[in-house]
Amino acid sequence: MIRFLSSLLSLIFFAFSGLPAIIAESKTVREVNIQQQIQRINDLSALYKSGEYVPVNESEVVGFDVQKAYADGVKFNEVAYIATHNSYQLQSVPSYQKVYRDLENVTFGLINGDAPTYCSDTLTEQFNVGIRSIELDVETVVDGDDVSFICTHSPLIDMTSSCYDFELALEEIRMWSDANPGHLPISIIVEPKEFFLLENGMRFINLKYANVLDNLIRNAFGEKLITPAEMMGEHGSLKEMREADDWMPLKDCAGRVIVFFHDTDGVTGRFIKQDETIRSQAMFPMLRYKDRDKSYASVLIVNNPDDVEKRSAELIYEKNLIVRTRVDTYGSYNEEDRRKTLGSGAQILSTDYPKKADMTNVDYYVSFDGASAKIIK
Repeated sequence: MIRFLSSLLSLIFFAFSGLPAIIAESKTVREVNIQQQIQRINDLSALYKSGEYVPVNESEVVGFDVQKAYADGVKFNEVAYIATHNSYQLQSVPSYQKVYRDLENVTFGLINGDAPTYCSDTLTEQFNVGIRSIELDVETVVDGDDVSFICTHSPLIDMTSSCYDFELALEEIRMWSDANPGHLPISIIVEPKEFFLLENGMRFINLKYANVLDNLIRNAFGEKLITPAEMMGEHGSLKEMREADDWMPLKDCAGRVIVFFHDTDGVTGRFIKQDETIRSQAMFPMLRYKDRDKSYASVLIVNNPDDVEKRSAELIYEKNLIVRTRVDTYGSYNEEDRRKTLGSGAQILSTDYPKKADMTNVDYYVSFDGASAKIIK
């Protein structure tokens, strides 16, 4: 029903929006974005190999003494991070922006006309300023027996992306991590998208493709990847691990990556059922509040600021869960939601207003008093 209503609204939306012009312009810009990504990867690779690269001062950019936190035995679940939402997104094409401006006018401001102007820094730029938690939306592309993934918000109409090729995005993350040993762990939320307008070769995510994605991530990061099996150690389940308050020490997560598989209708459950211990999977499934006591529960999505404030004591301090919440949405933020989320103890606080590489024209951004991370326990 939700997919049907979404599709119906989208069809109505594009009935008077000049869809062909948007598609044509989007395809042109996509090719530019792809070449820019390839060039950036080549340039970064050359820089890291040159011997001239100076690693980031981790304590300086995240806001606390990282080495002391490692020495003091701070655990993985005891640090909160400012995270970026749609971490790949670039401004939408002008024709798409025009549609939103027109819709803002005809709906008397009900639709945010500025939404398509959202633009994130590159992944490397985000890491350089202290961001240690990102979100990558993926679409599945099938070509014969080959299955691959792209990072984009919506096929055909909103494809602008700084890391369109998902495998190259993982390579960019891996290269930065290798060049900055000892950094706080980077968490990646991978969210499969299911937009109804698909290009040739695109498919909705299913269990087979989810497993391809899982294996791709394992191969991309190798021993750098923190897996569910490693996190739970000798415990019989993730629930048993967290009930013993036995999350891995932060020092054992240093210089590494952890991947969370965003809850996706019809797929997450089957992904879990293959092995409910989650020992054989590379990604940690993200669940909803109703599943907080499942044996495989370790990371929850609680996006509503009121809910995360109300439930933080139970979820974070009693059940020792990792909680992801949303601080804002682009074009809509307020101090009350900011206060609720930043003070909740939630470990992943996704915002559309992070610190930027260039702060020249930034009037507002989300932080812990200027810092991108905070010890919460």
